[in-house]
Amino acid sequence: MNRRQFIEHSLIAFAGTTLIGCIEDNKIPFSKNQVIGCFGDSITASQNGYVRMLQEAFNNTNPELNLRYLNYGQSSETITGLTEKVHPGPRPFLFDRLESELKKAPLDIAFFCYGINCGIYGPPSEELFNTYKKGILKFLDRMKKENVSVVLLTPPPIALDVVSKIQTNAIEDYGYLNPYPEYETEVLKEFENIILSTNHSTIINKIDIHTPLFKNRFECYDTDPIHPNKRGHQLITSTIIEKIGF
Repeated sequence: MNRRQFIEHSLIAFAGTTLIGCIEDNKIPFSKNQVIGCFGDSITASQNGYVRMLQEAFNNTNPELNLRYLNYGQSSETITGLTEKVHPGPRPFLFDRLESELKKAPLDIAFFCYGINCGIYGPPSEELFNTYKKGILKFLDRMKKENVSVVLLTPPPIALDVVSKIQTNAIEDYGYLNPYPEYETEVLKEFENIILSTNHSTIINKIDIHTPLFKNRFECYDTDPIHPNKRGHQLITSTIIEKIGF
């Protein structure tokens, strides 16, 4: 069953019949009662998105492990601390809340998925890329202090050729309502490269969700170019499971 077939079938059925044991080299040795904290922006925060789907998949296939996925996603958040002029107020900044989140429950593993907002939908710059790198390393260093292993996810794409950007005469600057036309190729692809080339002692896996989502973007986006639909979240979930195994 390929990915196109997968997004036309249920996640649980696919996970139960195809993915178990299919990837050995990158398989994470999950142990009983582990807690996995999922940090990210609105794509992670989605109530019925990939975090919930991962929990359901593991409950279905390995209930004896009693793994617990905690959703620490925050809408509009960045790891760069930037905000575009057209955004209604300052964007949330992960490091303003990270300490309080870490006090909620001891974590064994952290999933990390940031980038779509981090360039605030504008053109690329070396300063931007360096700020993004610093945010990633700051998170990794903090997880090291907590003895938490990390799975890095690349940011998802922006599907401007699938869903037209919002047009309004009030927009004078690039932002989430009026993205830089090459934001996908010049910013998000570089963020993807940065994630996949980052090395740190806490990292146990790096997973590219950008490439499969972009390849299947006409099926995975429908209401706006930023947030994947249900099929998109199913594809994120299957991609993660393919890499980490059960």
